[in-house]
Amino acid sequence: MHGLEFASRLNTQYFGGRLAPVVVDRLGVLPMDRDDVRAFVERMCRSMWAAGSPATDFSVLQAEILAALISRLLPGNWEGRVPPITVAERHRKLDVLVSHTAAAEGLPRRFIDVACGFPPLTTIDTATTLSDWQIVGVDRSLPAYLVHDGLGNYAVYDPEGRATYFQPLVPSGDSWATLLTDWEGSRRRFEALLAELLAERTRAGGGDHIEMNGATLDVDPVSAHSHDRLRFVRADLAQADVPPAGVVRCCNMLMYFDRTFRREALTQLAALLEEDGLLICGTDWVHTTEARYFTFRKRNGHLSDGEFAFSLDNLAPVGVVSWYTLHDDDLELEMLVDLTRRLKSDREFIGRFMARSDALRDEIALMPRGPDGYYVPSLPDLSPEDLWQRSARHSETLAREFGEAAVSVLRAQGLEARLNAAGHLAVPVPAA
Repeated sequence: MHGLEFASRLNTQYFGGRLAPVVVDRLGVLPMDRDDVRAFVERMCRSMWAAGSPATDFSVLQAEILAALISRLLPGNWEGRVPPITVAERHRKLDVLVSHTAAAEGLPRRFIDVACGFPPLTTIDTATTLSDWQIVGVDRSLPAYLVHDGLGNYAVYDPEGRATYFQPLVPSGDSWATLLTDWEGSRRRFEALLAELLAERTRAGGGDHIEMNGATLDVDPVSAHSHDRLRFVRADLAQADVPPAGVVRCCNMLMYFDRTFRREALTQLAALLEEDGLLICGTDWVHTTEARYFTFRKRNGHLSDGEFAFSLDNLAPVGVVSWYTLHDDDLELEMLVDLTRRLKSDREFIGRFMARSDALRDEIALMPRGPDGYYVPSLPDLSPEDLWQRSARHSETLAREFGEAAVSVLRAQGLEARLNAAGHLAVPVPAA
């Protein structure tokens, strides 16, 4: 099947043939040789359909992310490894939730960030926000070496010198294409560069930072971020030898695995908690936009008092993180689909919500909706940082203006909904 045939089938099956032609055309360039890419995109379209999202809400930006970036970010592009994608201020509102809960209940001020990624930007953010806490970042893939090639890219390596991940310093469709069109060639180049830098390190008599012809090498790079309140442990979840904590966070990791793995992981995460401690596990994007997550408390040795929470921008997401998962049995996504469908079933609420969302997009030049009812068929001329800032403003305004109304809609349908300390809509769930 050719890419355009695949895109046309998705359009017919999930959107009644009403996707904008530019969206179908962009989806038509998906790599058809990648089963994981086709499955990801179809799963996203199916989730949008199940949540009641109309074809007019599928933007050209979302199509561009799928066409130009997703194939490069999925584990299938990295020999099955989960890529350490991380951005600063991703968990900003989750840190607010932690701070509020700890202050109200006197939780032990020890925090474990599981799957912290590298560079560990969100863990560093948390250590800054929770300024009197002890913070531990845990990740099996913390690198032995970090290399900047002097050409606008960086790579991380395992102790054997194998490049496990590389990316542009300023990711864009063009910069990714330059680096990954010949993925194997880029990996060989990075591994050869590491060998040269290590040889230079030997000639220089050692050292943890080496510079050579514009390129740099850092040995055990995560150690540069450690201080008296922040340390890092390279370990699998089951082997993490750390004292129990008042709060454990595991975000943007479980979406890569099936429900069986998730059940086992939750048991292991619970073991890292103090009694009455708080577990946060879920998915989000920069500034905690497009967020969906569970919280649990450890009571009598087991996880209970569960809630599922989500940001209201999931009703009109700018990006694709709302629907990001690699498995059909993703419990977070199932909950999000059900609750967004419930909110969209209230015509009065969703009419006001989408009208305000559209007005905001127009006001802040965030791919506004055109007179034909579709988002404008062109990509925004914005840096990633500017796009994220505008998306955050869109998200925070909708949360502030429609949070209580959304609570009322779900309560009218029999759910015990509330707004949590992060400003997210939350409903109780059974024990894990």
